[in-house]
This record gives sequence, C-alpha cells and structure tokens, in this order.
Amino acid sequence: MAPRLLLWSRTAVTAVLCALLWLGADQGVFTVEAPSFVNIPASIDHSGSGLWRPSSSTPGFVKVVPLAKATSARPLGLLLSAACVSALLLRRARVARLGKGKPQTTTGVRVRKPKNNALRNSSIATFEELTTRKRYDPLCFMHRRRFARPRHSPISLASGTGRESGHTHKMEDKHARVYRIIDFGRTKRGMYGTIETIEYDPYRNARICLVSYEDGERRYILHAVGYFVGQQIISGTDAPIFVGNALPLDKVPIGTMVHNVEMNPGDGGAVARAAGQSAIVLSRDDRYVTVKMPSSEVRLLDKRNWCTIGKVGRTEHQLIKLGKAGKSRQLGWRPHVRGSAKNACDHPHGGGEARSPIGHKHQMTPFGKCAKGLHTRKPGMASDKFILIRRKKKSGKN
Repeated sequence: MAPRLLLWSRTAVTAVLCALLWLGADQGVFTVEAPSFVNIPASIDHSGSGLWRPSSSTPGFVKVVPLAKATSARPLGLLLSAACVSALLLRRARVARLGKGKPQTTTGVRVRKPKNNALRNSSIATFEELTTRKRYDPLCFMHRRRFARPRHSPISLASGTGRESGHTHKMEDKHARVYRIIDFGRTKRGMYGTIETIEYDPYRNARICLVSYEDGERRYILHAVGYFVGQQIISGTDAPIFVGNALPLDKVPIGTMVHNVEMNPGDGGAVARAAGQSAIVLSRDDRYVTVKMPSSEVRLLDKRNWCTIGKVGRTEHQLIKLGKAGKSRQLGWRPHVRGSAKNACDHPHGGGEARSPIGHKHQMTPFGKCAKGLHTRKPGMASDKFILIRRKKKSGKN
C-alpha cells in the first residue's frame, strides 16, 4: 500500500507544480534568470510580437519575463502540463501492468496479495523470461511412472488415487507432465546453433532453450544466465569462452563458472544442472582438473569431461514460497505423515501417550538410522581419492 500511495503523491505533487508554473508564467509572477553569455538572436522580436522579453535588472544576468499580452502562452503551458501528467499516469499504469497489481521482490518473482492466510507471504514466478507457450513436440513424450506398484499388476487403489505421472483421469489438482528431451552431452560439435525460444520445463526448476543448428536439427539445452533469443552458441574444443558454449574442462580458464559438467567422459552433464547452480574451475594438471562443486566439495575430474560456460538461469527460484499444501499437490508432491504420529511398530518416533517425545537422543529414519548429519557415502570407494575436500554442512542444518 505504501508504494502505491507514494506513487500517487509524486504524481499529484508533479501535477500541482506544473499547474503553478503555468499560472505563474502566464501572470508574470515567476522569472527565469540566465547567465549573460546566453546569446539571444537578433531576429527575435522583443517589441511585443514575441512571447518573452529580456530585462537587465541584475548586472551580469539577463532576466527573462513573459509579456503581459502574450495570451498564446496559456495553450502552450496547458499542453505541457497535460503532457507531464499523462506521462506520469502512463508510467504508473505500466508499472501496475507489469507487476499485475502485486508488489515485486525481485525480477521473476512476485508476492501474492494476502487475500487469505494461505496466500499471505507466498510468492510465485512471473514467467517473464519465457518467450513462447508452445513446446517442440518432436522432442517431447509422455513419461509415465508408476510409483510403488509392480509392473505386472494393474493399479489396485481406488479410482483417482493411484500415484502415476502422466495420468489421464481428470482431477482439478493434478496436471499431466510432458517430458522434454534435453541435450546434456552437447554432442553437436563444431556447428553453430541459434537460440530460438526460452521455454518452461515441468520436470526441472530451470528453464530450457530450443536451439536450431545449421543443418536444421533442433535440440533442447539448459537455460543459463545471459541467454537471449538469437544468440549463437557452439560446442567444440576451440570454442570461445562465452556463455552458452561447451568445451572440455582442460580448455576452460581458471576461475570460470561452468554448469552441466560431466562426471565421466561421454556420459553427459550430471553436475550443476539445477536452477542457479554452477561449479568453479580451480586448477588443472596433466590428467585432472580441480573443480569446486555446488555443494562446496572440491573434487578432481577428468580433463576430457565436457562442460558449458555460465551459470544455470533462474537464480531466484529459492525465493519462491508456495504458501499452501494445494500448490504442492499441483506440483506432484503428496503429503507425508510425521513419524511421531505413527505407532511404535511403524516408526522409531511413534508410540506413547498423546504428544510424547520421540524417545531417542537424535532423530531417526523409518529404518532406525540417524536422520541428521549421518554420512551416507559408502566408505572405501574407489573414487574417494578424487575428493580433495568434503562438502561442508549447510547453514542452519544439523
């Protein structure tokens, strides 16, 4: 409410000042002093046919005052005042239209109006970076998954309650998702491609781009910060160091931010593919390149692994707050039952009378293992020698 009042107050003050200036100039109340070095052309008639006449009341200055009989100044001043007010109103309308009447916290995110308790302090994406709503069908297919159900038997739950991605039954809070095939390997080497569109992908929190190559083939790639429609990108060992180009790790300068990094040569990008993620190249030797992962882990990777220059786009994804359980259901997340609400035979936290404590020193998983801070990596793995620095605990986590 405060920004709206501030905008209205600025508009009102500007309109009042324009009106006062016009009235004062018309009545000869206000004068404008200019330095004497301002040259007034001799062709201007100051005898009474013009609108302004000079006066040398102050030494070194020329005072410009309106003539009393300059009646044609009123339409001009009125026109200027109306233009100023119209411009301010149009600016306010544009701001309200882009923000859809909602206050914006940052680019790409807008805060919902608190029409109810569920929407209070919740935020959603504005999708302003998207350039089209249509998908490229040759690279899309319906990826059906049946969760916790054997392949040889039909879904035995009641109608409409089966957990299946890409379902066909009609329910208001569920939406089928179409999978887009992404070129994580960037295997189109030595050929320039042009970014045609920036699209939405329901299977990831980042955006994707449709790239058209010189031979007519189209592929989807991850959208990174700095991409724009019409940009030229290329994948090659001698590609320039520019956002969107793909090349091996040993060709990347030290300190460069990269994403879509391969763990093994030829397997395709597997690291730093989520929204706002990136890895940093720290050093290199004859066989390996030292890379800092998004998890803060420092690791050695084969220098033949390919990567893409830049940082994955939509860095504001972490600022989105769903606000209500119904939004999570629309995204495919089903509710979870707390362990303390179960029986003792079903969860280590269960059992007891009413709101009993969990009965353990630390929180535990349903299988009896420590749920907070336990290292789940199998000890003695062959790849342990490639990890130079283990990842650090995140801020606020146990």
